[in-house]
Amino acid sequence: MSAKNKLVEDNPSPVYFEDRGAVYDAPLDVVWDFWLKDETYHPKAHTSEVRNFRMKELSEVTTLLRYEALEAGHWRKRACRMTVIRPAVRIQEDLEGPSAGSIKVYVYTPRGSRTAVDVLCWMRSTELTPKQIEVETRRVFANAFREDLPWFRKYVQSRKGRG
Repeated sequence: MSAKNKLVEDNPSPVYFEDRGAVYDAPLDVVWDFWLKDETYHPKAHTSEVRNFRMKELSEVTTLLRYEALEAGHWRKRACRMTVIRPAVRIQEDLEGPSAGSIKVYVYTPRGSRTAVDVLCWMRSTELTPKQIEVETRRVFANAFREDLPWFRKYVQSRKGRG
């Protein structure tokens, strides 16, 4: 049996974990507008590990996303279905690639003038052990948050200038 098949056999069910604690210094509606409506700042946020991003609307709340992600120095094709129920939740279902079958639920919670984003993860991989899945997923989340922040702050500043 190959090492890849061994990982799949040893990991038949998803690995569950939570990634909590990301907080944006803006109200819920501003955070959502940055992710869903902004065409100036947010598109610049995730260029180091994601490229060739394409979207196809499937319904009022669901979009099919196709893109390439940089993993271990190689660009790999990915596809996921994103369901957005504003203002509470985004659900990402991975459809293609080594994490196919994984689900991430992003929960948005207003905290006064700030917004907390917590992620509930049911992750699978044909290439990683359960521990590696969690470590790599948390690394990706931390990187995404780091890449979002400077552009998010610029977006918030641009909105203040409109008022």
